[in-house]
Amino acid sequence: MKRTLKHLAVVILAASPVFQPCAHANNSSWDYFIALADNLSVEEAGTDREIKLEKPVMLTGQTRQAATASALVNTGISAWNVVSGGAPSGAASSAYASALPPAFYLTWNTVAKWKGPKEYIYTYTVTNLMGIDVIKAKYMVSFYYGGTEDYAGREADPKDVTGKYLTNFTVKALSVNVKWGWHFNLDAKISNPMNIGTIKKPVAFLQSDLQWTVSNVLSTSGGIWSYTVDGNGNFRDLAAEARELTKKIQPPASLENASIDWSR
Repeated sequence: MKRTLKHLAVVILAASPVFQPCAHANNSSWDYFIALADNLSVEEAGTDREIKLEKPVMLTGQTRQAATASALVNTGISAWNVVSGGAPSGAASSAYASALPPAFYLTWNTVAKWKGPKEYIYTYTVTNLMGIDVIKAKYMVSFYYGGTEDYAGREADPKDVTGKYLTNFTVKALSVNVKWGWHFNLDAKISNPMNIGTIKKPVAFLQSDLQWTVSNVLSTSGGIWSYTVDGNGNFRDLAAEARELTKKIQPPASLENASIDWSR
């Protein structure tokens, strides 16, 4: 009896116009599941003031390793979930990455002049054909920068390395509103730290790739938003820069009224 009822339910759903996208693709009921436009906007909300910063949240003994003075390691984690199933992920509240010399685990008090946090708040909105904002997610990219061994009262040695480092880089969701039938996921992945300075004056560099997906019963789409930060406090939105370059590309000239000289 149970098997018969399940089969009957499938027949009813299949007969319903709501579950027949091929036969009723132009039906207004499907407008709810078709995205008309999406938009990603940003506002800067951080600070450049100098602060005294304690050890990074994720700094652990497991990150210690033998390395040269100018080598950099990520003393945090390299990947975490920002938005899962249309809701902020609890994992993001304690997920951080840093770019520091490994020796700082033992000598954190020798680093000073931290600035920040620099904060960039992004709002991602998907609007369907009915004019409804079916997805509206707000997330923040933040980090501290400028930490250096060059602090007041330091007894400098010509052999000393003086760098600019990064710590507590994070991406976390501030608010997420996803309508019924739509799904939004966002994951953060951090590159290995790089030194974009010199051996004597290292400058830390990190890249974060945010992998996003939007899906419903009709379709699934996704992409990557990439950001870079460095120890001097520079922040770049690589995805936004790519979009601006694309806008500057001129469309090909129309060949409709073009004439060809066959005498050559």
